[in-house]
Amino acid sequence: MANLPARRRVDGGSVPGEAGLSLIETIVALTLTLVVLAAVYGAVRPALFLSRSLPAMADGQQRLRHAFDRLHADLMAAGRGTMRVEPGPLRRMLPPIVPYRVGRWARDGEHRRVRSDAITTLSVSRDGGAEARLLDATGGSGADVRLAPGAGCARPDCGYGTGDLVLVFDDRPAWGLFRVRGAGERTLVLDRVGPAATAFAAGAVVAPVDVRHYYFDEERRQLRQYNGWRGNFPMVDGLAALRFRFFGGAAAAGPPCTAGASNPRRGPLDEIPLDRLSDGPWCGPAGSPFDADLLRVRAIGLDIRVESAAPERPGADRRLLASGPVAGGGAAAEGYRVAAVVAPPNLGLAGSRATR
Repeated sequence: MANLPARRRVDGGSVPGEAGLSLIETIVALTLTLVVLAAVYGAVRPALFLSRSLPAMADGQQRLRHAFDRLHADLMAAGRGTMRVEPGPLRRMLPPIVPYRVGRWARDGEHRRVRSDAITTLSVSRDGGAEARLLDATGGSGADVRLAPGAGCARPDCGYGTGDLVLVFDDRPAWGLFRVRGAGERTLVLDRVGPAATAFAAGAVVAPVDVRHYYFDEERRQLRQYNGWRGNFPMVDGLAALRFRFFGGAAAAGPPCTAGASNPRRGPLDEIPLDRLSDGPWCGPAGSPFDADLLRVRAIGLDIRVESAAPERPGADRRLLASGPVAGGGAAAEGYRVAAVVAPPNLGLAGSRATR
């Protein structure tokens, strides 16, 4: 039997038959260990990647759901008109959905700056003051106005408060937007909103109105909302894309600026190109004109896409995990998307169709 090298004992003696590992054996053992660890990491890496992505996936879905729900609700309410005083939808006098800003911050010529990623809806509010009539004539620049007594004016101020937006209109038809600066005993102090300065005779209708302007802030990657006066705030972060499309019936014979400019129940709806909504003929008050084709609109196409809103580090991948195998254990998608066609009932049709 070959003699084995002996290892020294602590007390100076030796232990026959015991020996250490050679350098080659150590390298082989370390190599095998690294191979095993790499295999284990490869097996658990998809789970680690998924665990980090799940919160972003849930957050993205929630943000998309919130954006869609808000836009869908306001689009479905667009054009809702008065119920007690001259009942009927707003469409009989103005387009309740337009692809540009409406309100105090609307610039001169705003009706010519149509955008595919912006929309404004108008509807008579069900939570504001009472529908009433003007007791006296008033100029279009805003002033103290008196309200005629009516069933809805049980309270002295008829339910109006400072900061409320109101729509004043008559049967010419003419209309204007105002903001309530003060309210008293059946008296309102109104400030004009926007450039229109239409005067109204006694008997014109006053009604509370909701103005909702939504637009894509590309720099901040946000869906933002403007309320027609000074309120401009973010609704959804991490917005990747927003697009609106307009669908309407064929133009009918007769004056283009009437509510019957097209028949909503005859024939299919065709997409109205965006440039057709800013080329005239022009209708409405001199200070706030609108394109006649906006009266043809019966449905709105809505397309929203969101992405990861909070990457872990600057320049990090903002994409969200989707199903499907790739190197690294997951597939990266650009985000979540929902597309829908919404037909507001006050535009002549009803319902919506969505795809996710």
